[in-house]
Amino acid sequence: EDSATLIPVTEASAGRSSGIAPHALSDMLPYIAGDFSEYCDSEKQKKSAVEKFEAYTAKLKKWEESEDTHPKVKAIYGYISKKIMISDLIKAGLIELTDEGILEKKKISGQPYEKVIVRFRIVDGEQEDRTWKDASLIESYTGYYLKGQQGRKDICYFTGEEKTISANHPKGIVASDYGAKLMSANDAQGYTYRGRFQNAEQSCALSYEASQKIHSALTWLVKRQGAVIGSQDKRTFICWNPEGKKTPKLFAELGFDANDDAETTEVSYKKQLQKTLLGYQSQFEETDSIIVMGLDAATTGRLSVTYYHEQAALDFFERVFYWSQTCNWQYLKSDEKKHPYYTIQTPVFKRIVECAFGRERGSFIEADDKVLKEHTQRLVKCMLEKQPVPYDMVHALTIRASTPMAYTRGNRERVLSTACALISKYYYDKNTERQGEEEKMKLDLENQDRSYLFGRLLAVCEKVERKTYDRGEARDPNAIRLQSAFVNHPMQTWKILEGLLNPYFQKLRPGSREYYRELISQIVTSFKEDDTIALNQELKETYLLGYYLQRAELNKKREEKEEESENGKLTE
Repeated sequence: EDSATLIPVTEASAGRSSGIAPHALSDMLPYIAGDFSEYCDSEKQKKSAVEKFEAYTAKLKKWEESEDTHPKVKAIYGYISKKIMISDLIKAGLIELTDEGILEKKKISGQPYEKVIVRFRIVDGEQEDRTWKDASLIESYTGYYLKGQQGRKDICYFTGEEKTISANHPKGIVASDYGAKLMSANDAQGYTYRGRFQNAEQSCALSYEASQKIHSALTWLVKRQGAVIGSQDKRTFICWNPEGKKTPKLFAELGFDANDDAETTEVSYKKQLQKTLLGYQSQFEETDSIIVMGLDAATTGRLSVTYYHEQAALDFFERVFYWSQTCNWQYLKSDEKKHPYYTIQTPVFKRIVECAFGRERGSFIEADDKVLKEHTQRLVKCMLEKQPVPYDMVHALTIRASTPMAYTRGNRERVLSTACALISKYYYDKNTERQGEEEKMKLDLENQDRSYLFGRLLAVCEKVERKTYDRGEARDPNAIRLQSAFVNHPMQTWKILEGLLNPYFQKLRPGSREYYRELISQIVTSFKEDDTIALNQELKETYLLGYYLQRAELNKKREEKEEESENGKLTE
């Protein structure tokens, strides 16, 4: 639990990947244990361990003899010089030997003996005996290292002052891509410069001190506020304010969920959004800004900034609110007793991409990491820069929602709700006349759009058939099984569905039968086109809105009738 350790390093050791470059105090056993070579099983390992220890002690001795030395450094150097660390660890039972007297091929905390990093505690009566927590020791090393720096002097691009320029920048900004560097140039023989520069120094000059501060700040931000997209091939997004004020977590807290204890309406959801965002926004001034950045390792050694956007904090919250207010829909959930209920939610970016481009695996829908991170970044850009939702994403969601037989019941509903949220937002942004409406999830009986009306007809067909099912019957109705054909050839498929409805109409009570026949007649007479060929053209995405809202309206009427029946009132 206390494994995170701050250790003094040099410019060379912080970026080491091969060769010998010792850290200043804490390091791996071959560097700091003078007797490590005595327990190696090959001459090559012995020679390497001796060279590493000599390099380490030479560095530590310079610090111990400098004017910036520290009592704990003297104590560590005195112990290291005895060359008894491995034997002490063997006596303590932390390291084991084979019968031949060489190191066992075992691990400590998942690391083989030669990779284990050692840190020191100096018990000298002071309150803080942990070297990695001792501020005076850290200050001592900072002063010592900066005074002893040797290297090319130049104007630092960051500070504007003449300082020692860093040639080896830190790695490990993103833990999952530990070896990847944000700044590096080590390919002088290849095509790195492409005629722009003669050498790496001409492209950028950053002082050691500035580089350390920048990389340390980024590492801290990623660890504290980074949001990771992908399970293997990952991309990390950071959202922060330069003054350190608290900002929303970009993915975890944008999937707002209204209060489940009360009925969720679009008006109540809007109030919930305002209340949630106001908690963050109230601490920001007009001059404050918020930055969102994406980091990804193109190769194991190169870290790139895939996205960078800085804007006024008030604009940031306005756009987050606009996105959440316009991109939301009803989602089916279950309470602790597994009773279903609907609540309004803004789908998180991950769910949108998975529903649009993923595949069902078991009870989950999963998307490839490369697809997930690229499309997530597109959605982040849409939200922060107030750009339209990409139509290819809307179209992909429509296709997935139009093939319900490819999903389990729960995933089918998630894909449908997510598709409706994106379709609704896409057309809301396009239709400036409708902007400002608060009831987009209310069935529009005046809408004469051909696709919308066909969607309503599909919902009625499904409802009529389901109404004749016995309790617990889970068979999919004809409307669901023929939905993909219905989208491509609506008029042709409607005639088939209409014929298949007759046996189910016969099973209904006269009142219900008359109600549904009348509803179908009302929808059919609302069509403006009479041409069969025109009616049979492929449906637009809006058919899903008509389908969902008509289905919700019919289910709502059923629930109202059930309540009336429980209260002893007459039903149809």
